[in-house]
Amino acid sequence: MRPSNKMKTYLIAGPGGLLFDLLNLPIPWILGPFVFIVLAKSFTSLESEAAPSTKNTAFVLLGIQIGLTFSAETFRSIGPYLVPYTILTSAMIAISLLAGWYISKYGTVDTTTALVGSSPGGLSAMIAVSDSMKGNSALVTIFHTLRLMSVLFIIPFYVTHGNFDDSSTVVAGVSGEVNKGSIYTIPLYLVAAWTGWKWRKWIPASLVIIPMLFVGSLQTTGVPFYPLPELFFTLAQFLIGAYLGHTVSLKEIISAGKTCIAFLVLAVSMIGVGIGMAFLLSWWTTMEIKTAVLALAPGGLVEMSITAEQTGGEPAIVSSLQTIRLLIIVLLLPILFKKLRA
Repeated sequence: MRPSNKMKTYLIAGPGGLLFDLLNLPIPWILGPFVFIVLAKSFTSLESEAAPSTKNTAFVLLGIQIGLTFSAETFRSIGPYLVPYTILTSAMIAISLLAGWYISKYGTVDTTTALVGSSPGGLSAMIAVSDSMKGNSALVTIFHTLRLMSVLFIIPFYVTHGNFDDSSTVVAGVSGEVNKGSIYTIPLYLVAAWTGWKWRKWIPASLVIIPMLFVGSLQTTGVPFYPLPELFFTLAQFLIGAYLGHTVSLKEIISAGKTCIAFLVLAVSMIGVGIGMAFLLSWWTTMEIKTAVLALAPGGLVEMSITAEQTGGEPAIVSSLQTIRLLIIVLLLPILFKKLRA
């Protein structure tokens, strides 16, 4: 019996994660499978396939993992960052939209598609916005794939190998340690997963955000959760990496031509803008620079939170602030797009 495309996809993804882990590269179990599947699709006849149920399970597990990094001080600690972060991330969104409008004015893509494609939001959320606004969702997918690839490859390496002097920028009172709770708290994980699933149509990235906030909020009130095996979270990252690799096609990116180059330049430029604003945020609030860079990275709540956990940043702070940025984009931008089209 020949292996299915789904099985081939995961069999190719596995060595990628192992190799990247052996090489001690950032977020190896996301980047490794991602790279191996994209290369396999580009140079072989592989038709990749990823099961939606495994992707959803992975999102829930990663939401739980991020939630377990919350402590009683987390929500109190993000208070001083809310106004400065909202101002800076809103400025980033505005710069992205202006660049998208400029590309539409002097390029071959329509305004709606360019604006949605340039917004630094999550891939799935922006595709949904594109569909509702009757944009070209295929091009939006390609543009956001370029942004996602840029963020995945630049930001983790930057925060891993960058020479940061964080002696004067400390985030106080936030701990990533997990208290060992009773095995009877496991049903609470199932409640978090079920709630995230039920709200998926109304809340963007609910399969990550709901378990994260549910587990995080209970933990801050003193509920000690039973620590799940680390293997669960490694498997979740592997499944996300395989899913991302499945969604990316170099052939489609190349076929989009010069417009893709413009959006790739925009993506890399916005990463640079985000890093610059991260130093401003760190100076403004005394936030740790690594945490500020990951919080302002243009996209990738899950990936940036995991990177924070693995590189000495504060995943609870990163995930909380990235959630704010995601909500600003998903809730406010559709209204802006409708007014621009009126």
